[in-house]
Amino acid sequence: MPSPVDLQLLRLINREGPPALDHLMAAASNRGLLLALAAGVAVYLGLRSPHRWVAAVLLLLAVGAADLVSVRMVKPAALRERPCHSLASVRAPLGCGSGKSFPSAHAADTAAAATVVVWAAPALAPFALALVALVGVSRVYLGVHYPSDVVAGWVLGAAIGAALILLARLRYAVRVR
Repeated sequence: MPSPVDLQLLRLINREGPPALDHLMAAASNRGLLLALAAGVAVYLGLRSPHRWVAAVLLLLAVGAADLVSVRMVKPAALRERPCHSLASVRAPLGCGSGKSFPSAHAADTAAAATVVVWAAPALAPFALALVALVGVSRVYLGVHYPSDVVAGWVLGAAIGAALILLARLRYAVRVR
């Protein structure tokens, strides 16, 4: 059962907006567009980051790991219905989807990617964090997640991204003789 704060924020964000806002939010939640952006950023990191291709591989691993953990491990354990399935007042302009709600895999994936980007290319941090916020808000606006689903996704994704960075940094701590 969602908290009263969850419901209030959902009602505040999940409102009818102008068609341009619907299109922006739909684009922000488009998996294909987000994956293409991640691939482009990975190439950029491989060419321009001081960590080069390690950063590129970490970015892609972070997105994959966050998606895997959120969709295959946490969602089946939480079994939380999407607000567009459980609340009649929620509008879902793109449809509701069949999966569970908690946590938001979109939020987890973008937070994991942003964690790697902030580490590998700090100059891109404002862009990465703005994208994380936009994607998270889009999931609530589109009626497919409660705000707490998004926050949980952000925390999960950031933790996965940070864990992968830590593992990558261990290569500097362990010297093979």
